[in-house]
Amino acid sequence: MTPSVWHNLSKTARLSTSSFCHAKTKKQKKHTLKSSKKLVVILVCLALANGQAAHAKPSIFEPLLKILLPFYQGDKAKHENPPIDEPIPTKEVLETDEIPSVPDDGSDEDYTPAYTYTPNPSTNALIWELDWLAADDSQPVLDKPDLLQLLTAEFAADRNAPATALAIYKAESFKKDATPVFERALALSIRYESPKDSLAFASAWQKRNPEHTPAWFYVTHLAIKAGKYEQAAKTLAMILDYDPSADLTQIFTGIFPDEPDDQRALFIALRGVHSNNASVSVLRAGLLTRLGDHKAALLNINHALKLEPKNLAFINLKIDILKADHQTDAMWQFIKEKRKQLPHEQSLYLYEIRTLINQGDLAGAWQLLEQAIKNTHNPDVALLGGLVGLDLGKYKESIAILTPLTHNPELSSQAHYYLGIGYERLQDSSKARTHYEKVSDYDHVLDARKKVVAFYLLEERTDAAIATLVRLRDEYEAFAADSYILQAEIYLRQQNKQAAKDLLTAANQKYPDDDRLLFASYQLLEKELSDDEKQEVVNALLALDDQNPNYQLADAKLKLNKNASDQDTIDTITTISQLDIKNPYYSNALQLEALLLLAEHALSQGDYAMVIGYLQAPYNAAPNLQAGILLLQAYRELGDIDKTQQLINDLENRFAFGQKDEYTEQNY
Repeated sequence: MTPSVWHNLSKTARLSTSSFCHAKTKKQKKHTLKSSKKLVVILVCLALANGQAAHAKPSIFEPLLKILLPFYQGDKAKHENPPIDEPIPTKEVLETDEIPSVPDDGSDEDYTPAYTYTPNPSTNALIWELDWLAADDSQPVLDKPDLLQLLTAEFAADRNAPATALAIYKAESFKKDATPVFERALALSIRYESPKDSLAFASAWQKRNPEHTPAWFYVTHLAIKAGKYEQAAKTLAMILDYDPSADLTQIFTGIFPDEPDDQRALFIALRGVHSNNASVSVLRAGLLTRLGDHKAALLNINHALKLEPKNLAFINLKIDILKADHQTDAMWQFIKEKRKQLPHEQSLYLYEIRTLINQGDLAGAWQLLEQAIKNTHNPDVALLGGLVGLDLGKYKESIAILTPLTHNPELSSQAHYYLGIGYERLQDSSKARTHYEKVSDYDHVLDARKKVVAFYLLEERTDAAIATLVRLRDEYEAFAADSYILQAEIYLRQQNKQAAKDLLTAANQKYPDDDRLLFASYQLLEKELSDDEKQEVVNALLALDDQNPNYQLADAKLKLNKNASDQDTIDTITTISQLDIKNPYYSNALQLEALLLLAEHALSQGDYAMVIGYLQAPYNAAPNLQAGILLLQAYRELGDIDKTQQLINDLENRFAFGQKDEYTEQNY
């Protein structure tokens, strides 16, 4: 890029900055700022193009791969901005800005794009037709990428006009020193075009720029993705001739063909690649594993591990192959060997630890965790160690492990939560509450605040408990309904029914579409409502979600009270009582409530055997006072003295039954 061009670009950038500073309205500033950002992107792009080297070593491929491959993760991937990720246009947009496809004639060699781009005459740029496979002496009129054309392309991409953006970018990429323009064009092509189209473009550009080795990587990746395995093998051979030890791992990531025939075709194509490259051996091993040839897969992965014995991806692949081949003993022996060789690699510990946990061997997992925590100093390993220690009852040891994690920004909330559990089990309620109050992550904050409220209620500090709930809904609106429900329960425990009604009325007015809040309010205040009021609430619940069996059951209960012989209602309750455990609405409480309704109806009809059929199994699994009382009535009516006395003894032991008025409804 000549000095005069640089001068003009700098001047343009200064003008853009000035325009932003002098814009009077927010709308003008927003528009100017957006345009300036686009301009900066292009300025950087052209600056990179001007300084692009003719030859590139594999060591510099990483930044280029990040542009091309969305899944690529380099050493600094977590700290760098990801490549531009524009939204895929809707069908309507694509219909007005259609991208032609490559004719599927089995060949990419004679492919010429099916469209041309004519720049806006106002840009004073000359018109030229795309001809990616033109003769070497065919040169564009403009020697280097045109800034105004690239600006136009970027605006088109931003406005969901991908065909226009691609046409310009592809055209500009075939000029001199336009490697970054090519990379941007290819990124857009991968996003909006088929793998075959992207491969055709990348192949054509690579042929016009044979000295640019990163393009070989792009072509290899896209050829595999497009199912052009012979072309992939040919380009791969070129890469390996250039650098026999090139790291190809990321090129192969995420593009394994799904169909066995394609996997086999790719493996056959790779036979022609004569190389000792570790990545190629791993690719072959992965294909053979998918094809079920574990013995051959092991040969290839072992070869790769000889070249790179500390490569964790290779190690994990061998573990997977041994596991798939049911060589359990060999797998554990290999893991232990690698753990000794790589004592600071936490993933090898975690593989074995999680296996032991899944097998129920917590003691074995704890022993290995102690070693892993000492060797790896990894916070995730320490957190897992703290959890296993809590499960084993090693509360003091777990507290010692978890306490340092409270200074870890990512894990501090979880650490406080589990420290709260540890101190709670040590019956140190003061420290437990202190840690629970510091929990802030969404997965644990509701449970932690509930425990804080419980501690305050045990200390009869009702005002502090309510203040905790108010703070919960102020800080986490997602849990507002839970906080209102809990606060209403506190009022009801204090026999302050009016305060509970007022609170829940205000809450439902604030969140009129929250059916969970409305249903919880209904359950809490059900005894305080008239039948007409109950029906009104249930109708509102069904209007919000008529498929919810909880609301259907509430409606059925009201209907059954009005008409005990309504068979449709009985059928509805029966269906709810038989919900499959996989049903998203299933719960033990819902099923039991339905069975209790059926049992009460059967008792009223004198069908005592049916009462026992409904409730005996649920009572045996999880004794419930109301179920026990209904069973007791049924056995008494049947004259079964032994069962009656046995059940009375069980109810007395479990629920202190009979100390007041026997099995009256007030007792439950």
